[in-house]
Amino acid sequence: MRRRRWDYEDWPSENRRVGVWLASGTALLAICYILGIWTGAALTRGHSQTTVEYVPPQTGNTASTSGSLTPIPGVEDTTIVTQIYNRVKNSIFTITAVSGGKPTSSDAEEDIGTGFLIDHNGDLLTNAHVVGSATTVQVSGDNRQFVGRVIDADQLDDLAIVRIPAPKSLEPLPLGSVKSLQPGSLVIAIGNPFELTSSVSSGIVSGLNRSMSESNGHVMNGMIQTDAPLNPGNSGGPLLNAAGQVVGINTLIESPIEGSIGIGFAIPIDRFIQLEPELLAGKPVAHAWLGIEGMDIDNLMRQALHLPVASGVYVTEVTPGGPAAKAGLRGDSNAAKLNSLSQSANPYALLKGNGDIIVGIDGKQVSSIEQLTQDINQDQPGQTVVLTVLRAGKTLHVRVTLGTWPSSQNP
Repeated sequence: MRRRRWDYEDWPSENRRVGVWLASGTALLAICYILGIWTGAALTRGHSQTTVEYVPPQTGNTASTSGSLTPIPGVEDTTIVTQIYNRVKNSIFTITAVSGGKPTSSDAEEDIGTGFLIDHNGDLLTNAHVVGSATTVQVSGDNRQFVGRVIDADQLDDLAIVRIPAPKSLEPLPLGSVKSLQPGSLVIAIGNPFELTSSVSSGIVSGLNRSMSESNGHVMNGMIQTDAPLNPGNSGGPLLNAAGQVVGINTLIESPIEGSIGIGFAIPIDRFIQLEPELLAGKPVAHAWLGIEGMDIDNLMRQALHLPVASGVYVTEVTPGGPAAKAGLRGDSNAAKLNSLSQSANPYALLKGNGDIIVGIDGKQVSSIEQLTQDINQDQPGQTVVLTVLRAGKTLHVRVTLGTWPSSQNP
């Protein structure tokens, strides 16, 4: 059996940084000039010993008269990180999913991540990319081995539920809210980076409400950015606040090297709480879908295509038969040529500039794809939205009935 820990591909950004799915290494979409999207809108007590190193404060004389260093503090003097770690570690598990064949097959590969207990029924929350397409996974924790059954996996939100016969004595982790955070807040990550079980790291919230595009074009909104060191194997593990509450599910890092450089992302726990009934019941989660490909408008694009505004979403293509197409939205007549465009070429030289420009939704201003997708992600399939559209010098109000994200678009 081969043990696969991670894969790397380009992560979409202006600087073409590399995004890394922490556990399974889901391939991500490389994007250079154009952000073309299909807009639409969850530790084990391992066998290795955890060591806490104490660095004495550098205030005054830290040595005794005999020259010895300040002694390592006892339990009563432990830091808040250690206190939280000791409180929750027994309810955090290692999850191993086998793909590509039977576990004994030479073609089989292991994807290793983390999950944590959320109720007394033995339900673990983790990432969908940790379990992949598996229906059962290997779970270890509390000095025991379990066979976990995958109850549900929402690929677009990257959340999954795994059920195990967990001892009733184990306490579920308390769930908090991203609303308790602000930039600079202390956060703690626990997981199994590089298969080093029972590992804890801490840092601060570097940013909130980040948006990340997935390889299939779906956009994940509201992400928590943290500098807490995250590495392959941390996927699915909890991100906790200073009260020991879960505020996020660690899901990916962004790095030009094979490891953490202080830019990690977590799915807000609020998203799981919103979807919890469906996930625990094993029901498919329906995602709203508009069905366009678009680009953010900036001053350079405005000048090149002679557009009337310097912000908004320029529609390059609409999906045939999709909600936007049925409502009459129009893309750029030369957009098909973008498919053969090299990464170094200028896309504006190919576009004709006759595509629709979306500048509002339901009376709210839209200045970017991020804003548009964030609104649509909060809607439901079948819901009608009103888009404010600029076309040939006119302002139109287009009613669009959102569809359901096509299953063929799911990873």
